[in-house]
Amino acid sequence: MKGNFTFVSVLMSLVLGVSLAACKGESEKKQVRIDPVPVSVGKVRQIREQETITVSGSVNTPNSPTNASFLVSGKVMSVRPREGDFVRKGQVLASIDPTDYQLALAAAKAQTDQAEVAYKRAEDEHRRMKMLYDSKSLAPNDYLKFKAAFDSAAQQYEQAVASEKLTRKRLTDATLYAPASGHIARRSIEPGDTAAQGHPVFEIVQLDPVEVTVGVPETDIHLVRIGQKAEIRIPAQPEKTFDGTLRVLNVSAEPNTRTYMARIHVPNPHHFLRLGMIAEATIRGDRPVTLMTVPGNAVVRDPQGASRVFVYYPDQGRVYAKRVEIGAGVGKDLVIKSGLSGDERIVLAGQAKLEDGLAVTATGQEERR
Repeated sequence: MKGNFTFVSVLMSLVLGVSLAACKGESEKKQVRIDPVPVSVGKVRQIREQETITVSGSVNTPNSPTNASFLVSGKVMSVRPREGDFVRKGQVLASIDPTDYQLALAAAKAQTDQAEVAYKRAEDEHRRMKMLYDSKSLAPNDYLKFKAAFDSAAQQYEQAVASEKLTRKRLTDATLYAPASGHIARRSIEPGDTAAQGHPVFEIVQLDPVEVTVGVPETDIHLVRIGQKAEIRIPAQPEKTFDGTLRVLNVSAEPNTRTYMARIHVPNPHHFLRLGMIAEATIRGDRPVTLMTVPGNAVVRDPQGASRVFVYYPDQGRVYAKRVEIGAGVGKDLVIKSGLSGDERIVLAGQAKLEDGLAVTATGQEERR
């Protein structure tokens, strides 16, 4: 009996010890959780800036791409430029086998020579008969026969000359020349292929300048006019900005998106902007407006991907997340379009460890300058 009592006592001691340890661990965890998180806070900044509107679009060529195609058909002998190459107007792009057109030209030249001989013979005979007719030595009916023969020979000679010119042109068309200066955007022919008459084989585009085509929402169309300046950014090269000028503003909205097409003219001498790139344009207006801004790193994303900031409430010593709609960048700050009144104190640093309703220790509460 004594042994059993000792065993039970030891067991109860162990259970009690584990329970106390667990309680202590939970207590320590709770203590860690309620420790205030140190953060730096500051007021939302109010600034006066020119009115802006930010829209998205893509980079396009200011004019429609120029298509180059053969005017005659035949087997392709050579193709020179490739995609991305720059070509000048009049530069040779490709050529097809000229043998058939050379032979056709030789035949046409022979027909022209033959028609010329017949024409000169008929001309000489007509001149002699005209002298006899004028001197009343030839009957009118006989003279008209010679005149008809001369007119027929002259017509056949003109037709032969025209046919030779056409054949010569076809021989020239066996070589394809660039119809405009620009960069090759598409090449759809290779040596050995058969070129079809009128089928485009090269597409030539202009890269300097370019145009950024954007859609202006119906609610912002009153802020935009032709001639306004714009700042262009592209995700492919975030460290660069490009200056542009609004050149075209459509008067009719797209029926599906209710946006108005606008084209922004952008110089592109170094060809950093390429056709099809996604671009963001910030169009600057003419009148100043008051904007609310916060540092860019003060804006974080919630699990759903929405933008938010943490607002500090000094009477509670806690922070609460508030969703915001952000606009264009102003230096290192972001414009807050909606979600804040402007009087809040927001967390500027330390927000990575925050949760909604968490207790914090706030420092640096002075207004930002």
